[in-house]
Amino acid sequence: MYLTEKRGAFGWQAAPARWQALSGSKKLAALVLAAALLMTLIFLGQVIARPRMASLFTGLEPAEAGRIVEKLKELAVPYSLADEGRTILVPAGRVYEMRIQLAGAGTLVGGAAGFELFDQTRLGATDFNRRIDFQRALQEELRRTIVQLNEVEQARVHLALPEPSVFVRETAAPSASIVLKLRPFSELRQEQVRGIVFLVAGSVEGLLPENITVVDTRGNILNAEIVAADPAGQAAEASLRQLEVRRGFERELEQRVQRMLERVYGPGQALVMVTAEMDFDSRETTTVTFADEGVPRSRTAVEETFRGEGALPAEAGTAANIPGYVFAGAGGESEYTRSDETVNYEIDETRARELTAPGRLLRLHTAVVLNDREGGLTEAQLQQSREVVAAALGFQEERGDSINVQGMNFETGYLEEARAAMERAAQAEQQRQYITYGVLFLAGLILLFMLLRAFRRWREDRVERELAALQLQAAVPALATGAEGELLQQSGEQRLHQRVRHLAEKEPDMTAYLIRTWLVEE
Repeated sequence: MYLTEKRGAFGWQAAPARWQALSGSKKLAALVLAAALLMTLIFLGQVIARPRMASLFTGLEPAEAGRIVEKLKELAVPYSLADEGRTILVPAGRVYEMRIQLAGAGTLVGGAAGFELFDQTRLGATDFNRRIDFQRALQEELRRTIVQLNEVEQARVHLALPEPSVFVRETAAPSASIVLKLRPFSELRQEQVRGIVFLVAGSVEGLLPENITVVDTRGNILNAEIVAADPAGQAAEASLRQLEVRRGFERELEQRVQRMLERVYGPGQALVMVTAEMDFDSRETTTVTFADEGVPRSRTAVEETFRGEGALPAEAGTAANIPGYVFAGAGGESEYTRSDETVNYEIDETRARELTAPGRLLRLHTAVVLNDREGGLTEAQLQQSREVVAAALGFQEERGDSINVQGMNFETGYLEEARAAMERAAQAEQQRQYITYGVLFLAGLILLFMLLRAFRRWREDRVERELAALQLQAAVPALATGAEGELLQQSGEQRLHQRVRHLAEKEPDMTAYLIRTWLVEE
């Protein structure tokens, strides 16, 4: 009967007694666990019961968000705000319905009105009012068009339209300024910026692209190429590009020389500075050279020969053309030969055309400082370093290049501080790892202990159930009377002893633990 009462003590009826038997710390832990479980269930219930929300609009201005929220309140639609009020969330099933309904009600119109300003005619409006309304409407329409770009989150358009007058001959040209707020991690291509500029220029009468300025919220001019069309802008842009080219060339030479020296003297043991003088002027030279002797262009040769009796043929001249003049040698055999040659010369001319591209190197000035390490560098080493640097840079003395190599003691105190800081950081990281490993190991031990304890309880319960079953089997024959009852009781006790002996052999530790527990309780 003892085992039966013991088994009943583990039921729900014994829960108050078991609670009273617990220590104060265990009671507190149980209460905390129950409270945490209750809060978790409540939170899960709220999450399950809450409708799934989706984004209705994102990236809203405060004024726009206020109008949309007021309209949602009128429609009794549940909503929530996120992203510092710039995003409005509504139930996922009503997103598209709300967008259509808000658009139909005119709630989605931006902070300013477009050409809908002229939907209603106002009595008593002056010409000045109509011009201002037209300017406001045009600015808003341009803003709505520009924000259609995926990269643009918000835009503002400011137009400066001069007032026409019949009393002024020359009026100022219209101008425009556009401020763009880009989406995170987005950037406009130059083609898109040019498209915005020409869109605004084509929408405003008399507006030229060079009179439009496009900037972002960080103050960067996005249409710098178009703005630089004036001479002053071109000169400034050219100067900046020349400076970038020169500094890039100097940096490349510095890195080459410094990498070479650090391979010899070690990292951080050399410092190289290069200054390049460059000529960015573009020149075109044409040289014309004439030779001392000309080049024959054409040659003409004439040769006459006469042999025979009689007078020689008269030559052209005075004697042959004067009447009554007697030419000598008019009789007998005669012979005549004449030759004439004419050579025309062309001037020997050579033309050479030379085009000098901008960016020509004029001179190089190099300064190299090596870590002397308290007199560790010799003059021979400095000379070798100077020769190596000159060869690496392409040193030309006739060009006016200069190289200065000096040995100095470097300040390495900050390196020691940085090394110590790195060691401290490494030690702190190693300690954090040890603490993490220790916490994980302790958690593993606690989990193992809890598993072993649960397994031990399970074994205790199983042994108790088996002992209780054996006692019940042994108690049934005891109800019989007479010799037959004694025989049945004897056989039942024998069977009980055998079962107990078998159980003790199977679970010796647990059986001994249960017997000790019973003895302590009695």
